[in-house]
Amino acid sequence: MSVLIAGLVVFIAIHLIPSVPPLRAALVERLGALPYRGVFSGVVLLSLAAVVWGFSRSPIEVLYVPPAWGHQASMILVPVALVLFAAANMPTRIRAVVGHPMLLGLLLWAFAHLLANGDVRSIVLFGGFALFAVVEVVSAVARGKGPPKEPAPRITMDIAAVFGGLIVAGLLAVLHGTLFGAPVM
Repeated sequence: MSVLIAGLVVFIAIHLIPSVPPLRAALVERLGALPYRGVFSGVVLLSLAAVVWGFSRSPIEVLYVPPAWGHQASMILVPVALVLFAAANMPTRIRAVVGHPMLLGLLLWAFAHLLANGDVRSIVLFGGFALFAVVEVVSAVARGKGPPKEPAPRITMDIAAVFGGLIVAGLLAVLHGTLFGAPVM
């Protein structure tokens, strides 16, 4: 469990750096823009590897029994979250309306998994990500950070985000057991 927690703490900490503009600016000035991105990406990948490895090695200790409808709700929430992830990285109307689709998607994804899993390791992992998403939204709103002010995107980008998110959701549903050891269906 300690590797899971350490990986999660590092993942969250590295993602909080952009929330503190003076710190980010100092790091970019010291390292350079490209090396900063490289270090940032490397730390993110290492922390994700620690999270995955730590989660897989943590004991399954049930803390609560998920609601009977939790699994079905997660089957709806996760695809919505993945559509939001896709929309966050494209010039979409979804992004313009939602404001922070990546963070909302992360919150929905985490909440969906908390509805379907009641073990301690899942609560640490998905609860940690949910808390991180909430903190980041509050931070972004406090800094006045919203969606980019760009011209109204074409509807085709929204359609691409929806299809892309749903395709990834379908692939994850089929491969979830192989990838994460817990079949969805």
